[in-house]
Amino acid sequence: MSALTHDQVKAVVGPIGEEKLAAVIATGAKLEDVVEAEALVAGESDIVGQGESPIRGPVMEVYVILTSGGVP
Repeated sequence: MSALTHDQVKAVVGPIGEEKLAAVIATGAKLEDVVEAEALVAGESDIVGQGESPIRGPVMEVYVILTSGGVP
């Protein structure tokens, strides 16, 4: 398994600040985790508020990074 690249993250989430980009990569998340987190951010996933399993692990870490206002 190879580490995420800057280009892979940008392809999924679009324009993103370098600090957030580095933070996403530092989570060790897989590309699928970033895709799932981005779907949650964009409201394209049914998981939030639907009684599904809580978001955990790398998906949650990436979601928090993408939705945080503190890191550009």
